Amino acid sequence: MREEAGVYEFVGIGEVAETTTHMLELSLQQALQSASRQSGGLGQVEQLVLQQARDHLSTVREGFMLSVRTSQVGDYSEMGYLLERVLTDWDRFVEELGLVPESDDLPEPRTEAPLVSEGLRVERVRRQLLAFGMAAVAMGALPRLPAKQVTFPPSYGKPPTYSDISAPHTPGEMLWRIEEVEQTLWQMMSQDMAQLIRQRYGPLRRTYGFFEASAWLTRKEAERFGVKKRRPRRV
Repeated sequence: MREEAGVYEFVGIGEVAETTTHMLELSLQQALQSASRQSGGLGQVEQLVLQQARDHLSTVREGFMLSVRTSQVGDYSEMGYLLERVLTDWDRFVEELGLVPESDDLPEPRTEAPLVSEGLRVERVRRQLLAFGMAAVAMGALPRLPAKQVTFPPSYGKPPTYSDISAPHTPGEMLWRIEEVEQTLWQMMSQDMAQLIRQRYGPLRRTYGFFEASAWLTRKEAERFGVKKRRPRRV
């Protein structure tokens, strides 16, 4: 039962990535067509899609926090960066998971049920690690994404490619990429898309590519599992 739930969580992450990619593709195409004027803000549906994507990235970040080990960090400067960026959220994260250590100074345990049950903690941690694992695989696969799968509208390569976007090789690089996607999603929700194409082309392209690679990889594996029907090929 738990394995089946994991497969459907896997597919659910792919659905978020695919919905985000399609929405961004349409929004970017509209922005390019109206490049001479401001294209205006996104509608309510688009805002909801982006918020869903931001929620997913929060889960990815939490999975990263659970996964990183000091032995993976290459130098002291990178360690300082990770400590500064990760540990600022650690207390809140630990409290939400119900992992606060016991102490003699704490009051006697109450008889009421805990706010976060043991089973729920395990399920949440599993979901976070799955989200981060899938994100790491997608970022690693992005430079090798087949050209026919690359749909970023303002792409200048012929054939289009993400081969110039290197995969993250250290925890610091991975965290930087996660934060870049989070920041770019927020900018999409609050700024004009045409302006982002002009001023934030690189982060916009890497963010789009991340969701596109995530959707493609998940779709391939889901089809292999027999969970989803094969999509018709693009014409």
